[in-house]
Amino acid sequence: MTPIEDMTHPDAHRKPLIGFTVGTQGDHGVAFLLRLAIWMAGGRSIRLTRLPDAMDGAMPDGLILGGGLDIHPARYAGDESFKAQFDNDRDDLEWCWMDWADTARVPAFGICRGLQMLNVHAGGDLHQSLDPDIIATWPTSTIGYMIFRKPIRIEPGSHLAAATGSTTLEVNSLHRQAVRNPAPGFTVVARERASDGIQGIEAEAPALRMGVQYHPELLLHQTTARSLFRYFVDRCRGR
Repeated sequence: MTPIEDMTHPDAHRKPLIGFTVGTQGDHGVAFLLRLAIWMAGGRSIRLTRLPDAMDGAMPDGLILGGGLDIHPARYAGDESFKAQFDNDRDDLEWCWMDWADTARVPAFGICRGLQMLNVHAGGDLHQSLDPDIIATWPTSTIGYMIFRKPIRIEPGSHLAAATGSTTLEVNSLHRQAVRNPAPGFTVVARERASDGIQGIEAEAPALRMGVQYHPELLLHQTTARSLFRYFVDRCRGR
């Protein structure tokens, strides 16, 4: 179906309902930015705080898993003695929603921790701590985090390249863990230029799965960040 033909479809102009997750405690600022990003992309948003079986209204046309605390290592046979902050309730919530999304064949987009959840849920694992030499020059202050950028390279022909219109980007970096082994069915589509660390993964089945290690919701002043959300929302339209 061509783009022109697709716009004649009855659902072509319907606003998809995008369910999103953030931390179970607070994270109101991140929630606001994700709502704004979804609205700017032409969608409607709902913050997911209940399990799929407890929903009493319309179910989402797509999922966005936001950033936040580390995923508990028991989810991927990691080192459970590793010292970090976890949000087990959120792990449970997102795991159940991804089970539902797999069954219902609903697209999902993961941001930072969300990318890691996509990977872990599908059978991949994580580096529980990045190489100290890599992050030695990274900022530690709030202001430093806001202005820090690092270059990444994107695979041509990927959804991420199509969404951003580029094969190179300067992105922010707030993470201290990363994908180690991609899950079966996932392809690495972006890497950090300096370290070769994984910055983006994608899969086509059971529905579109996109994940980026950076935070595009904090970069909405950039065309490439807004177009990334628009690309995903458009893929959820008329599902």
